Amino acid sequence: MGLALVCAVPAIAQAPALTPSHLQVAREVADLTGITQTITSIFTEFETSVQQLTATRPEMKKDADAVITALKPEADKRIDEMAKTTAEVFARRMNEADLKEVAGFFKSPVGQRYNALRRDAMDDIFTVLKPWTEQTSQYLFDRFSQEMRKRGHTL
Repeated sequence: MGLALVCAVPAIAQAPALTPSHLQVAREVADLTGITQTITSIFTEFETSVQQLTATRPEMKKDADAVITALKPEADKRIDEMAKTTAEVFARRMNEADLKEVAGFFKSPVGQRYNALRRDAMDDIFTVLKPWTEQTSQYLFDRFSQEMRKRGHTL
């Protein structure tokens, strides 16, 4: 492990520095594509979970609401750190010019329509993906078993 870290240091040191404009457009892409929305939704999901808890424990509601309010700045800080990290990942993987083109697409009418339907489309895909995954996995395992039996193996 130590050797891996030593070997990685020169690679990290040689990585070109990211300019503020490169990071800014990378963050814009993360925002426009909904990636940062996914990150920021973590606090809303947490808050919903706590509200479900207090629905069965109403004596805790006042204190729970106060704690949620107190935790919000900490959560916002962590969310911002992850959003910055996300932008850095994009910036390291795509050059600034390409990121500007991606941002341009998502700002265009067709890009905005895509974003408007993306969440519902993903929900629809996940609805059919789970049974498809299970069925396909079972099919492939059954076919694998058949072929292995042909070759004299029993599973």
